[in-house]
Amino acid sequence: MARAALYIRTGPEGELPDRDQQKDAGTAYAANHGHEIVAAYQDLRASGRLLYHKPGLKEAINNIREEEDWEVLIVASPLCVSDDESALHELVHKFTLYGNRLEGPSHDWEHLVTRMKAYRRAMSRR
Repeated sequence: MARAALYIRTGPEGELPDRDQQKDAGTAYAANHGHEIVAAYQDLRASGRLLYHKPGLKEAINNIREEEDWEVLIVASPLCVSDDESALHELVHKFTLYGNRLEGPSHDWEHLVTRMKAYRRAMSRR
């Protein structure tokens, strides 16, 4: 059983699923995939751009670098992390460095890693 954390971000304009919908989706995903939720982070009504302007997400990132309480961060959708492609790929890259994963009902880790690598290659060609 993998130890997991749940991350919830609601948008300032109501463009994301509400807190309870995300919690239910994340909890069901964890149960279906044999993950034990040991931590939860949330940023309610938070902008989707920068990673470090979200205190809950910043705390989750600090956990993977320092405390290592869990291996998987469950989010309902990658958009719940950030609506900025560069920021999402930055987080995926950080997780690959620390041996963590970002999973959820609308995406799988391998797909996110593939997208991140393609994005980094494209940026390096500029």
